[in-house]
Amino acid sequence: MKAGLFHEAHRAVDDCLALLEIQLLQLPDHNRTVLSALLERARRKTTGIWAEDSPFEPKDELKTRGYRWSDGIDGRPKSWYIDIDESDRDADIVFLQRTIYQREVELRIQSLTAFNRFSSGSRRRRVLLDPENLHEIRNRH
Repeated sequence: MKAGLFHEAHRAVDDCLALLEIQLLQLPDHNRTVLSALLERARRKTTGIWAEDSPFEPKDELKTRGYRWSDGIDGRPKSWYIDIDESDRDADIVFLQRTIYQREVELRIQSLTAFNRFSSGSRRRRVLLDPENLHEIRNRH
């Protein structure tokens, strides 16, 4: 582990204590804890940009720039997307219009905060388990 700690994982209490220990470590050259950096990043507003109906050929350029593929099964559009800092938004719009689409297009753009980044309505689908099937699922693992 990069923090110089060794941990025997897979016991819930031990895993939690190890995580707390890591979060309380001071970041080298930053004079702050891992937890404070994590909270700052979580509170930062980001922008989700979707490259819907983009041509297939420039997919490698999208990957190189950090775009990921959404297969659409979780309610999101079936397309390439990226979550970036708000300050990078305009540059990515220009990139998509000049490099990928090679024309002006209307893009799906979503403002993301700590409150909606992982909510079921905007990012992920929640899976609900039927209590009758829970026993079967537990026995598979």
